[in-house]
Amino acid sequence: MLFRNTDLLNDFERLTKGLNLGPEFDRTVDDLSTKFTSTFAGAPNLDVVRSDDRFALFIDLPGVDPKSVDVTVDGRTLAVSATREFEIAEGHEHVHAGRRHGAFNRSFKLADDLDVDGMSAKSEHGVLIVTIPVIAAPQPRKIQVDVDVNNDVVND
Repeated sequence: MLFRNTDLLNDFERLTKGLNLGPEFDRTVDDLSTKFTSTFAGAPNLDVVRSDDRFALFIDLPGVDPKSVDVTVDGRTLAVSATREFEIAEGHEHVHAGRRHGAFNRSFKLADDLDVDGMSAKSEHGVLIVTIPVIAAPQPRKIQVDVDVNNDVVND
């Protein structure tokens, strides 16, 4: 199950509420909270969908040039990075910044039953779709037992 980063911070604040752990602790928590929120605040929204034979990651990348998207696999780690450019024309002033721009990176640990060699990625209408096939689990099968009528035993 996915969770929102703010839920984690709110849970932590509820746990520490009423505890007088000192100003140094409070400053440390505030610093961590700011770093945590700023690190993940710009991460794009994503959905993960599983079917019988594959996983699909749907990552929202509106306004991102598909040519700037980089999808790599290193061992069992999938990494996605991209850049959303934003330029202000000369003579214009940026009055409010409500949209995230710049570079982002996101990585995912992949399970052993995923076929990293069979992965594919495509961009459709501002959504990056990464498809990862699932390796079929070995199915039980019956092994024929041969009967040796001569009772010969082979020693290895």
